[in-house]
Amino acid sequence: MKHLIPLLSLAIVSSVAVVGCTTNTGVAKSETAKPVAVAAKERVRISAVGYGTESLYEAYTPGQRRLMAIRASKLDAYRSLAEQINGVKIEGNTTVGAMAVKSDSFRAKVNALVRGARVTSVTPMADNNYETVIEVFVDREFFDNYLSYSDQAANSPTKSSCGTNCFDPDDLAPR
Repeated sequence: MKHLIPLLSLAIVSSVAVVGCTTNTGVAKSETAKPVAVAAKERVRISAVGYGTESLYEAYTPGQRRLMAIRASKLDAYRSLAEQINGVKIEGNTTVGAMAVKSDSFRAKVNALVRGARVTSVTPMADNNYETVIEVFVDREFFDNYLSYSDQAANSPTKSSCGTNCFDPDDLAPR
């Protein structure tokens, strides 16, 4: 009997706690809940292309060579997408002696995390090469704040000073 009393008191306390967790919304039955309209965020599509070629290593089967070439093209496409989103870190070194360049080297580095990208196509090409296209959609606000050029550059009299690698965000809008 002594062991039964704590067990019963625990059952009563837990049942009161469970009943206390239910809430009354205070909405009368005659009232109806109105849906809240949420504006859809505008999305911008960013795409990248990567290329890979089959290995000439004869120990691999033709299937292995093809799969590794597709994998290489996919990784190249992800690298290209990461460059567009996060940028590229370039380190350069030039040695000059007797007013002439003795050596000139540079190194490009990309360190990024890409989420939400999807492969849209893998296309076999000539000479056992493969082309992979991937895309990712980002919110317009994220694109404008982090990925596009500054407003000062956008308002400059010349359209673009970055060459052929520039893109117009309006061209990337979802279709």
